[in-house]
Amino acid sequence: MQKESKNTWSGVETWAAKVIEQSKEQSRRWFIAFLVTLAALVGTNAAWIYVLNSYEYVYQDGEGQNNYNNNIDGDVENVTAD
Repeated sequence: MQKESKNTWSGVETWAAKVIEQSKEQSRRWFIAFLVTLAALVGTNAAWIYVLNSYEYVYQDGEGQNNYNNNIDGDVENVTAD
């Protein structure tokens, strides 16, 4: 005669509970890591925007004239203003 095998679910239930608990813990860690990364991304982008907006940009038109100071034709003059 063959022995009847009984399926016991108590071992599987404890294993599943442990797996679920570990996944909850890991998901919290990953979510915190995501928030830190997102804050770093926003912070560095804000810093770059601030730095790039702090410069005064000078451009020239197609004729080579400096549109910032037309009276000096794009040359740098290191003299005091009168």
